[in-house]
Amino acid sequence: MVLSAALVEYVSAISPLEPGTWAALEPLFHATRVAKGAHVAPAGRPALRFGLLEAGWVRAYHVSADGAEYSKYLFHGPALVGDYASLLTGEPVRTPQQALTECTVHFADWSRVQVLVDRHRDLERLARRFAELLYLENEKREIELVTLPAAERLRLLLERHPTIEQDLPKYQIAAHLGITPTQLSRIRRSGRSST
Repeated sequence: MVLSAALVEYVSAISPLEPGTWAALEPLFHATRVAKGAHVAPAGRPALRFGLLEAGWVRAYHVSADGAEYSKYLFHGPALVGDYASLLTGEPVRTPQQALTECTVHFADWSRVQVLVDRHRDLERLARRFAELLYLENEKREIELVTLPAAERLRLLLERHPTIEQDLPKYQIAAHLGITPTQLSRIRRSGRSST
């Protein structure tokens, strides 16, 4: 199994790996087509694997006690997917991840990768950089949610992901922005009338 050039480039941009590390790591990944609506990390049981999202969109979300869903994060390939908190703690997934489109994900068993992390310093550095980037992305998202108006959050989202409006339903975009679909429609109408 060979990872796509886009995934190798994505991983290498975060922290390069030695050829010997790639040779040990790459066979652990197995490409899987994930259907729209299927879960990459289902809730209620411990995560045992993580994946490299080659193509498609995945959402991480939380379900409240009363059944309301809150969008936590959107992943667009190439990206790392899987419930990192569950992988680290062994506790059941509390923030499930679901494919919003058909996806191609290369999954690897977490315990087998952990064995390699202990043997390859460059892989340990990559894991640390992934954790740092995840922290920084979450920090940025939290700050934007509480400090920026919805219209500015939409502008930034469209700037970062120019195809999102063609790729995802409006209610998923609204959920990611922390607003209702009606509010999203108003913002879009207002934006068109001011141009």
